[in-house]
Amino acid sequence: MILKTAYRNFRRHLIGRSLYIVAISLLIMVAYASLSAYHDHHLRKLVSFDNTLSLLVVLFIAIVLFSFAIIVYANRFFMKQQHQEMGVLLLSGLTRPQLAALFSCETFFVEGLQLSIGLILGLLFSKLYTMLLLRLMGVVAETNHWFSLPALLITAGSFIGVYLLASLIDSARIASLRIVRLLYPENNYQIQQSTLINRFLAWLGPLLLVTCHFLLLRFNWFRFLETLQINQPASYATFLIIVTLLLGVWLTYQNSLPSFLRWLRSRRCPVSRRHLLDFAITGDEFAEHHQSLTLTTLFVTASIVMLGLAAVLYAFGNRTVQEDTPIDLVTDYQNQDTILRKIHANGGKSKRLTNFTIKITAAQLQGPQAKKIMQGHSLPIEVISLQDYRNARQHQPNLPRLALTDKQALYVSRDFYLQRVPVQVLLQNKIQLAQSAIHNLQIVAYSRAYPLGGYLFFDNLLVVSDHVFKQLSSQNSRELLAYAIRKIAPAGKTLSAIDEASYANKAVRQLQFIDAKKLSQVRMHIYQGRSHNNTTQYESNNYYVRGPTHILIQRTLGLTVFVVGTLGILMSFAWASIFSLRQLAEAENDRYEYLTLKKMGVDQVKINQIISTYSLLIYLLPVTFGIINGLLIMRVIGGNLDHLQLGLLYILTVVVFGIYGAFHIFTIHRYQRIVELTRPSEQRLR
Repeated sequence: MILKTAYRNFRRHLIGRSLYIVAISLLIMVAYASLSAYHDHHLRKLVSFDNTLSLLVVLFIAIVLFSFAIIVYANRFFMKQQHQEMGVLLLSGLTRPQLAALFSCETFFVEGLQLSIGLILGLLFSKLYTMLLLRLMGVVAETNHWFSLPALLITAGSFIGVYLLASLIDSARIASLRIVRLLYPENNYQIQQSTLINRFLAWLGPLLLVTCHFLLLRFNWFRFLETLQINQPASYATFLIIVTLLLGVWLTYQNSLPSFLRWLRSRRCPVSRRHLLDFAITGDEFAEHHQSLTLTTLFVTASIVMLGLAAVLYAFGNRTVQEDTPIDLVTDYQNQDTILRKIHANGGKSKRLTNFTIKITAAQLQGPQAKKIMQGHSLPIEVISLQDYRNARQHQPNLPRLALTDKQALYVSRDFYLQRVPVQVLLQNKIQLAQSAIHNLQIVAYSRAYPLGGYLFFDNLLVVSDHVFKQLSSQNSRELLAYAIRKIAPAGKTLSAIDEASYANKAVRQLQFIDAKKLSQVRMHIYQGRSHNNTTQYESNNYYVRGPTHILIQRTLGLTVFVVGTLGILMSFAWASIFSLRQLAEAENDRYEYLTLKKMGVDQVKINQIISTYSLLIYLLPVTFGIINGLLIMRVIGGNLDHLQLGLLYILTVVVFGIYGAFHIFTIHRYQRIVELTRPSEQRLR
């Protein structure tokens, strides 16, 4: 009997839960495809960095945890939808354990269908999933991998475990139900009186939101975004702003919007009279379901932020690849022979391309916001000649063309944007070098691209004319040599070992810079071959191998973009299905109130209009609110990190809004259908 009744209930609610089933099935599909790609030995050989693929395991775990939260939350609405039926079954002699078994069997039918669809879709699309992953990681290869028994067993076992845990939680809920409240549910929302406290909270919610948005725009986020350390004031302020923002959203739904709609109902104007029922129903729903609406705003904001981070990483990856030095090996004289011997011993060939000399000196900027740019009274700056720059440009096309006089200079810095100073302001500055015989040089151009690669410089680089370069002191100068490497894998064991050795203590140069107001009082000490310590502010490599670093950055960023973007889209789709489910569960409970309106003479067209207006406000308002919060946060993050492509972020935002819009249309159609099919004979006495 229990199985038969559970199957009947499953079929009866199947259409209303169809999008929810599709959402969980997609989560299962991506979970299997991620594990399948992780267990693909051919993919591991292609990627050649095993630790990189561990992000797929992180994606799998995140999907399983998110699915657990979604299923538990959805079962709550399923249970609420069947409260009256559960009360009747308890009165008819069914025990609570039997009722829990009945509900568990019904949900297992749903979850079994989800698991079957998800695994079948995973088997069908895992090859496409892997191909897309390879494309984003920059790996040109074909794959025929589509089946993985370990991935299949782990995915099925994980989601069966999720279903069992959710079933235990549902059984505990059923054990706490009271028959009276099942048959005659009380409205948990009590009509808010226009008390002093309520009016205060109604104003406090929007005030907190405006304050948080203002702080997001005005706060200095550099230190927190650079280090992500929680033991600093910026991190404490960040957490405080997040908590305050959530509190503001909560109070807005619970107090501000109901109070505003109640105020509109009291106005003697045509709009208020025409939408009297709309305002009354929507205001009560805002107050009653403020928790769900707050969660929806939170999840939409999180989805936009995750997709925005994917856009940031994508932009960062593109810029890194564009700025990357297309030279295989750059080394100094000290390490040249050792590195070339290793390459030749393993079958590689080398060809010398160019070389240039680097000098270092203390310098001061003179002009607008000079101290802010220098972050002190002076700064260390490395210098190369214009002729060496042009020689490097023959092998590095991403370097801008350059022509300089003896009073001009090119300023190169990858992290200049962290000073939050426009480039136009930098170009208004002159730079004074420690050698008093050299006139102040006007900065006429700025670039992020370093000749022969940024790993070989401490931080700031200046390109000057050949005449000025000859006047600089040669103390602490060094010469770099560039080579092209052939007949050896760019990310093979040989070059990877050389690359790892380039970051060891003995291969890293360290600069201790003692700042002073006068250039003559500045002291610089360069250390070689000692362990890293906190007293040195600047470090650079003595040699650099392009292949391993370039491929690692490209593949790691591609995989990270894939994981974060996929999780953002899945989160949007899954939570949209849950929000739709909540609305339909409310339709089951509210249909008798609409039936009462029919008996009072309100026609079906007017009722459908009330449902549309109510759903539009309840459904799309938190979505729109979440999108605005997400875009604002990403605008702030992108403005600080200088990696945000707003066009791509807006496209992803339209995708998120389209997902919620599609669910909204489906929800309105099903809601109206439920109300239309309600008959007077079904109405229970209240």
